[in-house]
Amino acid sequence: MHTVIASNSSPPTDPPSTSTLEATASPSTSAPGSATASASAFASTSTSAPRHAGNDDAPAPILPRHVIREGDNVLLRLPSTVVKTVKVTPSGTISLGKYGSFKASHLVGLPYGPTYEILDDGALKMVPRQVVAEIEETEANNQEITATGAQSLTYDDINAFRSEGLSGRQIIEKQIQQHANFDKKTEYSKDKYLKRKEAKYLRVFTPIEPTVHNICEYNFEKQSAKIRELRPDTLSNMMNMANVRPGARLLVVEDVHGMVVSACVERMGGQGRLIIINDFDSPPDIHITESFNFPPSSLEPIGSLHWGMTDPSWVPADLPLEVSQAVLEKTKNSRDIAKIKRRKAAFELMENTRKDFFAGAFDGVILATPYEPLGVLDRLLPYIAGSAPIVIYSPHQATLSEAYQSLRTSPHFLSPTLSEPWLRKYQVLPGRCHPEMNGLGHGGFLLTTTRVFDNPEANSHKVKVGKKRKLENGDGDGERKGEGVKKGKLEGDGEEEEAAAAADPPPEGMGEVV
Repeated sequence: MHTVIASNSSPPTDPPSTSTLEATASPSTSAPGSATASASAFASTSTSAPRHAGNDDAPAPILPRHVIREGDNVLLRLPSTVVKTVKVTPSGTISLGKYGSFKASHLVGLPYGPTYEILDDGALKMVPRQVVAEIEETEANNQEITATGAQSLTYDDINAFRSEGLSGRQIIEKQIQQHANFDKKTEYSKDKYLKRKEAKYLRVFTPIEPTVHNICEYNFEKQSAKIRELRPDTLSNMMNMANVRPGARLLVVEDVHGMVVSACVERMGGQGRLIIINDFDSPPDIHITESFNFPPSSLEPIGSLHWGMTDPSWVPADLPLEVSQAVLEKTKNSRDIAKIKRRKAAFELMENTRKDFFAGAFDGVILATPYEPLGVLDRLLPYIAGSAPIVIYSPHQATLSEAYQSLRTSPHFLSPTLSEPWLRKYQVLPGRCHPEMNGLGHGGFLLTTTRVFDNPEANSHKVKVGKKRKLENGDGDGERKGEGVKKGKLEGDGEEEEAAAAADPPPEGMGEVV
């Protein structure tokens, strides 16, 4: 089944580079945005030859991003629509339960998106994609079908087929042949029957690239409380509203285990500065970033501080950072020397991060924390640049409603807006397009605003427009003078206008200037 998403949010931040424009179907559930590989680009993954681990001692070539590489984290979608995370190691084995197992090295060099079949010897074979055909209307119906006794094959018969080495596709064909009422089913019912059997007997899987959208969707469906019910479309809205881009300077306060940080890292591309503020005197918990295949250069902009370090009066504890040459010669334990050097490097990194923080001029702030947002903004306010967007996420509307009312009366923020993202998935098949029966869970709420600087010396000026009326005697001078009054009111300063009006009052018959 293929689905499309109807949403008021923007598309995922990192769509696949190649997409299939025609409606297609495979024996398993396809990944969203499955890539279609050409035969010339992926000759090693031909549908006619299974994939085995290579024995060549030559150095491994540098593979493109959308091809599985050694050491990558990969999402595998099974026929039952369950998604499993695996890591591609040189000597590891990936077990998929009843669907079989294979060596992890067999995945190296394969593209994301196509469906692969696990053969009896553990090799992988790409399954050719199939074009979805139009279902012809028939006069068949399910009124004469009896649910009991229609299938003559027993559980023991199916196990016997498996012991004989029959593939999952052959077992499904046997079941169709022995089904007494299969021909009486409607075409739609036959298609559903085949999908249920394929999910049960076919030994196939689909590798999915660990993009921000896919990782967020995986965590949202499996353990939404871990990321505070942050839905993929909501995260996409946050990135757009915060104007996350290469070269940006961002402040992030999050408690979603690195989901927001990962989205920022993917968009920034290793350029800019990203400072995370957490609660403890230890590195922040952003372990979700390990699920991605980010190069080290993409993680270089990240720095972290705890709330105590954001106070200018904070003083760190004394650390033995300088080690004299005499101490180095006297100390025999190299482990102690290495420990001191690591502490010195950590201290220098912390000092550089504090300098960046107190330099201010951050052009974006993202909050996804259970703390009261007004207190967090009050602490960060001096370091936020003018016109910087501020995005606050919370799964609870009441928390953001109170902040919204306070921001409306604050001179430091402009146009606060409280919104709720909406998302619906659709099944898209010939003659069967409709919303999915099971809707998605709640995606949280967003509060957005813009940082502005208040000038208490500025005076508000109301534009006053003069009414132009023609004199009774038809003299055109009055009309021209009226135009002059109107022009002066639009362009002049307040005091000069009043002085000019007193020196040369409008002639009789002119309208009152309001």
